[in-house]
Amino acid sequence: MNDTTIDAGTAPAPDAGPPAPKTCENCDTPLQGHYCHHCGQSMHNPIRHAGHAIEEFFEAFWHLDGRVFRTLRDLMVPGRVACGYIEGHRQRYIAPLRLFVILSVLAFFIGQLSLDLDSTPMTVGVDVSEITQATTEEEVREIRDRMLADLEQAREGARQVPGVDTALITTQVQIRGEAADRIAELREASGAGPAPEDTTSEDAAPDGRIAPTGPGANGSVFAAGTRSWDPEADPVQVGWLPGFANRWLTRKMVHARDNIERMDGRPDLWIQAFMGSLPSALFLLVPLFALLLKLAYVFKGRLYLEHLVVALYSHVFLLLALAAMFLLSGLGSLAESALPWLSHLGWIGVFVLLVWMPVYLLLMQKRVYGQGWPMTVLKYLVIGNIYMVLLSVVSVLMFLATLAKG
Repeated sequence: MNDTTIDAGTAPAPDAGPPAPKTCENCDTPLQGHYCHHCGQSMHNPIRHAGHAIEEFFEAFWHLDGRVFRTLRDLMVPGRVACGYIEGHRQRYIAPLRLFVILSVLAFFIGQLSLDLDSTPMTVGVDVSEITQATTEEEVREIRDRMLADLEQAREGARQVPGVDTALITTQVQIRGEAADRIAELREASGAGPAPEDTTSEDAAPDGRIAPTGPGANGSVFAAGTRSWDPEADPVQVGWLPGFANRWLTRKMVHARDNIERMDGRPDLWIQAFMGSLPSALFLLVPLFALLLKLAYVFKGRLYLEHLVVALYSHVFLLLALAAMFLLSGLGSLAESALPWLSHLGWIGVFVLLVWMPVYLLLMQKRVYGQGWPMTVLKYLVIGNIYMVLLSVVSVLMFLATLAKG
């Protein structure tokens, strides 16, 4: 009886975990502590013990959290993180590529939320009472032409704003239709016959010219006012490309046409598509920016990867500033009616960040490469101008690629 009691007392508790392994479960190396000296894996298996799983989660969270705050704090000083990382202080900071990937997704996600406009189609209010109250055909045509000219000027000024151009085209069509209806009423009231065909109101481009049909007619599949393009009857044909490439281009143009029609009058969808294309553009631009730095400072003897670290941390700061600007602009828009002073503070913050961004990059370049101010400013301006051109071209190409996705 006593032996049984002793055996029961020494038996492991029912809820005790499994015995610790003697070899690493990852590489079979004999263990000499809680961590494998060969691969670094912990001897505790979080799958088999809930307590270790919770402990591991909080340990990883607080460890990462400390590095995040340290990296973000030092990023506020131009060039500090880049210089420290290049000099070997890598354990203090989050690796630049990892931080860049996280912030590129986060910044433009915030941008999509803060710049999300009303999901209803954008319209431009137009008063057509002058047309409906005109008493002669000549007066109707004069008012119509004047209103169309005003709208064309507005189109020129807002051509870069997604969705606005489409809304103005819709308004132009409305003006033409009202004018045609009023002319028909006046001719009917006077007993005259039907109005002669007006080429500016049917199958016409917004400037009054007859829009050609098909992609081969004017080089554009999606010009406003074109008749429906049939990809089977009029596929893309680029003479120097093989057949499979032309078929691929035709499919992409069909996707682009369908996406443009879906986004017609929806500026929120245009903004989402543009924001979605920017991370891809930045991924392409970072190594190009590092190459520009390498060429500008070729006599410094630095490796290309060192310039890549500078390029990555430069873009990390820009992404942080963009995320802050998106938040401030969203705050300014939300508080515009209720708290005007808060709205003004938000827009002042956006302005301050816009000014600080180029100054920060200049100071960072000066600290990292250590040249005198005249050469630093000269190289900064040259690199900056080339980069802005590349940014514009790559952003447009990535946006077009986004539109062409199926």
